[in-house]
Amino acid sequence: MPDAGRLPRYPFAFRGDQLAPELAASVVHRPIQRVRTNTGTDAWLVTGHELVRSVLRDRRFSLTLTSDPWMPRQDPLIPPLSVTDIRTQCENAGLLQDLFQGVGPHQRYLTPGRVREIADGLLDTFLAGEQPGDLMDGFIMPLSRALTMELLGLDPEGCPDNAEIFNIFRTGPESMQGVPESWNLALTWMLGRLPGLRASGAGLLGRLITLSDASGVLSEEEVADLFVFLLISQFGNPATFLGAATVGLMQHPEVTARLRKDPGLLPRAVDELLRWTVFLGDALPRNAREDVLLDGVLVREGDLVLVSTDAANRDPRVFPDPHRLDIDREPGPHLRFSDGRHRCPGGPVSRMQAAETLRVLLGRTADLRLAVPADEIEWHRYYAVTLPVAVPVNWTLPGAATPGTGDGKPRGAAVPRPDGGTLTP
Repeated sequence: MPDAGRLPRYPFAFRGDQLAPELAASVVHRPIQRVRTNTGTDAWLVTGHELVRSVLRDRRFSLTLTSDPWMPRQDPLIPPLSVTDIRTQCENAGLLQDLFQGVGPHQRYLTPGRVREIADGLLDTFLAGEQPGDLMDGFIMPLSRALTMELLGLDPEGCPDNAEIFNIFRTGPESMQGVPESWNLALTWMLGRLPGLRASGAGLLGRLITLSDASGVLSEEEVADLFVFLLISQFGNPATFLGAATVGLMQHPEVTARLRKDPGLLPRAVDELLRWTVFLGDALPRNAREDVLLDGVLVREGDLVLVSTDAANRDPRVFPDPHRLDIDREPGPHLRFSDGRHRCPGGPVSRMQAAETLRVLLGRTADLRLAVPADEIEWHRYYAVTLPVAVPVNWTLPGAATPGTGDGKPRGAAVPRPDGGTLTP
């Protein structure tokens, strides 16, 4: 155990395509260890798959307590109860079942065909542009925004821009500056959308506000708070996954070649990418409700416990050769969507969005490659999720003789569309 005066500072790194070496070592040698957080507080970092799942399933480790200002925490900002206790709020207001159904495998608000249609339209513009192009700014971020608005039933007019929304994900020393303002901006915007949602009943939020009004449990601001949380979480999921997954896939051209040849492999590939990519910029926090003996270590009441599902997903005791991206791997019990009472219910819709987006992206390009070495990709520091600042890429269109011409614009082939039409660059 490291000397208390020299505890390692957590988080260790911010890349989404590579697990921090410290986490990889911890999984094998120290699946529970002491670290120092962004607030200077000491915490228990849990990384082994079995221990992570145990903590997430054990109600003696509380998410709600992380909103208690007297408890040790990993980041300067205290998370509101609308974030840490969303399940209880939804249960009390009679919304939980419809929320789960609205992001489940049989949700009716966002179909696979609609995902492909939105992705295809955005690629029309992106692939007609100059090379190299920024895949994050030109495709992934606008796609994530459009999919979120469609699923939730929101009119995007006046919505805070992408930078404002993702500012809410800030952690670490700078989170005190800007995050409350960005949340309040989104909250004010959402309050202005509630009358329209009531009138239209559109999307998941239209359904939830109808149920909330009928129960009368939540105030107008509590409803808006809940909806802002759903907005940022639904926006964050595809943006985070696609950013890390595309950077990872472009480092494995043999995998993308197989997926282009056989798109039927996409569901299994998405599952493996969900395991392999690094999602969290920090960890899932819990506070102990009482003294708990965890793998022979006494965790005291009130202690902060940080759970790394990213590290657990690379545990060699569960996933042989865990750092290899292997789309032939038998699906395993990865913890990308957490576990236990606070397991993310949005796994099915996230998987569908990912598979259909990759289907279109790989189908519309004969080759997609990083324009810079992977080590030169810059990742946002101190975000709750991993997110590339930019992903510069070059591409070859199906049927094109060369990747591009001297002016950086692809020539020589129409851009094929899944609907059978073409767009001539």
